[in-house]
Formats: sequence, structure tokens, C-alpha cells
Amino acid sequence: MSPTTPRTYRAGTLKEALSRVRRDLGGSAVILGTREVRRRRLLGLGERELIEVTAAPPDDRTHPPQGAPLRAVSMPRSPVAPAALHETDPPRPTRPALDDRLGRLHESVDELSRAGRIEHLVVDVPAWLAGTYAHLLDLDVPEPMARRLVRIVADSVEPDEAHQPEAIDAALRRAVALNLSVAPPIAGVPGARRVVALVGPTGVGKTTTVAKLAANAKLSLGLRVGLVTVDTYRIAAVEQLRTYAEIIDLPLAVADAPDRILGALSDLGPVDLALIDTAGRSPRDEVKIRELADFLAMARPDEIHLVLSAVSGEKSLHAVVERFAPLGFDRLILTKLDEADRLGALLGVVSRAGRPVSYLTIGQGVPDDIESADRDRLAALILGQEAVFA
Repeated sequence: MSPTTPRTYRAGTLKEALSRVRRDLGGSAVILGTREVRRRRLLGLGERELIEVTAAPPDDRTHPPQGAPLRAVSMPRSPVAPAALHETDPPRPTRPALDDRLGRLHESVDELSRAGRIEHLVVDVPAWLAGTYAHLLDLDVPEPMARRLVRIVADSVEPDEAHQPEAIDAALRRAVALNLSVAPPIAGVPGARRVVALVGPTGVGKTTTVAKLAANAKLSLGLRVGLVTVDTYRIAAVEQLRTYAEIIDLPLAVADAPDRILGALSDLGPVDLALIDTAGRSPRDEVKIRELADFLAMARPDEIHLVLSAVSGEKSLHAVVERFAPLGFDRLILTKLDEADRLGALLGVVSRAGRPVSYLTIGQGVPDDIESADRDRLAALILGQEAVFA
């Protein structure tokens, strides 16, 4: 084999494939292409997805300084849909075309490399959107979703806007918003009691959020509001909610067992809106979650809002959504947006949960630091295009 003959590497991940390239060809190797391939498993048991990387040793014209990152050669922007790139192999580039493409992709690969994201370089990320792709990854947007968003942007931006940051940012914001669903704020009808319960793990701010919702419902909507707590496990939990109830001048009832929840709701008197504050439950504690399900089965709330903290990691948030799913929640409340360094993980979690977002909380202040969810606003927050505190 000629020392400059391209070689093909296949691995389960792009990072693993690039590691093999570095091992065999050194850090100065030129990446000619990457693509996803499928290979049938042993004995025909399904298919396995692999990443295929084609690389070549450097020659005198492409040899970079010692220690430079792996470089890649990209295809120029084409009107062909990105998905088509997976269906057929790209034609082998000629030497003049190879030299021309090398320079164009150099900048995008260097940018990804500086961001520490070279392992995510894939064929369906246009070179002119490499910076956008790297930015999404830095925001903790899940990698598959980052690729999908970049493809949407590539299809929606006109050719003459491809180098206009404002046009790209606007297209990206629209693409993110399309992956979000929001619910209207809690509504109450005078004379017709509506019951709303908040559930979630410990430490996400349920009690404070209940107080914010109650204060806004009374002060802004003029509704008669009552509070019920079933959180008799946490030290001083009842007293915390009682303090809020006294400040806002609301009735409060306590239910320490599922068979007492209906009595507690009745003790509130003629209210338009009853808000139930539940005890925080660990996603791993199936017994406690089943106990909470018993409370909800007796209360039969009109709405159940799952409260998620923006400071939690993506895996933890997915676990919460999965473990609390048997409770039948139909809304999401995102709290502590003011405390989170990055909000990109929320995009994947909200999209996967398949439930609309009802409220965002941006601080501890009652009743001010809460806002009804707005899809465009949430997209801007996730992308860092707007500040939490406007």
C-alpha cells in the first residue's frame, strides 16, 4: 500500500475511530470523510450502527505544525438534503478538488477542535455552520439534536444569508422553538373548583413555586385560592407553606394520608383553585412514588405539573421524567433557571418528555420570580440569546 493511500476505519463512535487514525497515521493525518454505516450483526441478529472515517497520511503540502489536530476535507455546501449523504458513498475527490476542499474545511475543524468537540465531527454538519454546531454542544444540547437543528438551519437560511450571524441566530431560534411545546397558565373559573397538584423530586422548589402560583392567582386573577400540603415528611415543610399562606391570606389544609385528601380539600371551603403541594420523592424510591400516586388517585386533580430543576444534569432529568411518568403528569414546570450555567439539556428533556412547559421560575422571590412559559422566550434562554433577568 502506498504511504499516501487513504485508509478506512470503522468504530462504534467517531472518537474511537479518530483515536485509531491518530495511532496509525499520527496527529497530522488528513480526514477525507466521515459517514454512518450499518453492518449486520453476527448470525443476522439485527444491525449495528458504525462510524466510518476515511483518512490519509499528510504529504508535504498538507503537513501541519507538530501537535496540530487532525484535519478534515469537507464537501462544499450543496442543495442536496443532508439525509441523502447517508444513502450513497460520495465520489472520490480528484487531487485538485482535494486541495481546494482542504482549505475550506480547515477553519471549521480548527474551530471545533479549539472547542474540544472534534469527536463530534460528522458528515451532515455543513462546514459553514460548524461554529453553530459547536455552540450548541457547548450549551449541552444533546449531540443528535444539535445535528438536527443545524440541518434545519441549513435548509431554512437563504444562500445570501449564510454568512450573516443575525440570520443564522434567528433561524436557530425558530428551529429550537419548534422542538418546544408550552401550555397556557393555570386557569380558574369562579364558582367551579379546579385542583392542581405539583410533583417532583426533592429540592426542586415545589413549595416556593406553589406559593408563587397561589399569590399570582389571587392578586392578578382575583381567584379564591386554597392550599393543601401532603408533605408531612420534610422537617418544617408544613410550617413553610403555612407562613406563605398567612402572608397571602389563604386557607391551608394538611393531609397526612391518602384517605384524608378529600377532607382537606373540603376544609378549604368554597375556593376556585386548590393547589396541592406534595412531598419530594427520589426517582429511585418506587415505594414512595407509589404512595404519592395513592394521594393523587384520591384527589383526582385536573392538572398535574412535574417540577424539574434546570441545574440538574440531563441524565438525572430523564430519570425523573421516566420514574414520575406513572403519576400521569401533563405539564412541566422548569425551576431555577437563574442558577443554571447552561440550559441546553432542557431541550432534549422537554422534547423527549412529550409534555408542554407551563411555567419558568427565575428566582426565589414570591410572587415575582415566575413567568408563564413562552416558546420563543424559552428558546432564546436555551440558546443564551436572552438573559434570564430581562
